[in-house]
Amino acid sequence: MTIWNTIQEFVSRPRNLAIAIGVLLGICLLLFIRSRQVWSSRRAFGYDVYHADQLRLRLRRWMRIGMLGLLLVGAVYLWQLFRPKSMAEVPAQSIAEPAEALAETHIIIPHLAIDTTLIEAPFVARQWDISRLKEEVAHLEGTAYPGEPGNIVLAGHVTIPNAGWGPFKDLETLQPGAKIYLERGPETWTYEAAEVSYVEPTDVHVAFPTQDSRLTLITCAGWSEILQNYALRIVVVAFPVE
Repeated sequence: MTIWNTIQEFVSRPRNLAIAIGVLLGICLLLFIRSRQVWSSRRAFGYDVYHADQLRLRLRRWMRIGMLGLLLVGAVYLWQLFRPKSMAEVPAQSIAEPAEALAETHIIIPHLAIDTTLIEAPFVARQWDISRLKEEVAHLEGTAYPGEPGNIVLAGHVTIPNAGWGPFKDLETLQPGAKIYLERGPETWTYEAAEVSYVEPTDVHVAFPTQDSRLTLITCAGWSEILQNYALRIVVVAFPVE
């Protein structure tokens, strides 16, 4: 992978851009504080007026460069969140297999800086197999697919085993009214979060078929240090927006 491809991959993820904004903001703040300290405490640092002033100007010059970088990354971040929907061509053949139903499908939640792909979680031995799940979000086999009526159920990690935070780490903070998008090629399905609730891990009624069209997001909550597992599940129910 070339450096340019690496950059493109980095900026394509709003979460990465949000982290970069935080880092740049912290650096600019430190440079500003340091420039003030150099001047106000120049005697303590052993600087004369000339050298203290030169160092202060140099620090502020770097701070301005950092602010320009912050503005640039912020502009890219906003563009990623509100960019026009992709008009890429889709295959001419109709969808026939479950795996194909999720091909190139993304879930985007601007409020949580989530933009990741969907993969299939097959139903094996009376439970959904999410062993392949990492930074992606899993569609639970047997539930509706994007574009179909019924209950579309998606699950994601709070933390990825041995790999840090998962995409749904802040799912419980999602407020009613927040928009959720499912995208596949030129198609976009828009949902609006309606409620956030907590259920027991064994309470699977949230994944049952429904008469109405809805999107259900599920992740873990209530980590127990004693049991070394999550005691609850967070469930977000969203309904389609025309």
